Amino acid sequence: MSSTSERRRHPRLTVTWPVRLWVDDEPLLGRAEDASRNGLWVTVAPTTALKLGKICWIDVVSDEVGSFALAGEVRHVTGRRVGLETMRPVPIDGLEQG
Repeated sequence: MSSTSERRRHPRLTVTWPVRLWVDDEPLLGRAEDASRNGLWVTVAPTTALKLGKICWIDVVSDEVGSFALAGEVRHVTGRRVGLETMRPVPIDGLEQG
């Protein structure tokens, strides 16, 4: 049995943050399910707007670290789940790893 090698530079933390992705000036509501220092894994309604390489703005509402906004590039799309690499670090300092 072979295993897939881990390609992430930073570990993921489980989160439940409401998000709004701005894709071509259109909002798309979703929820971040995990976060790392340089990325978010988000569940959104099915859409064709999020394609690999697409840059979008991400507004995040978090009780743990406060609200913040940053830009991200779509790096992975599987159905309703989207992996985004962020252009600057996600403020996850202080969150416990689960």
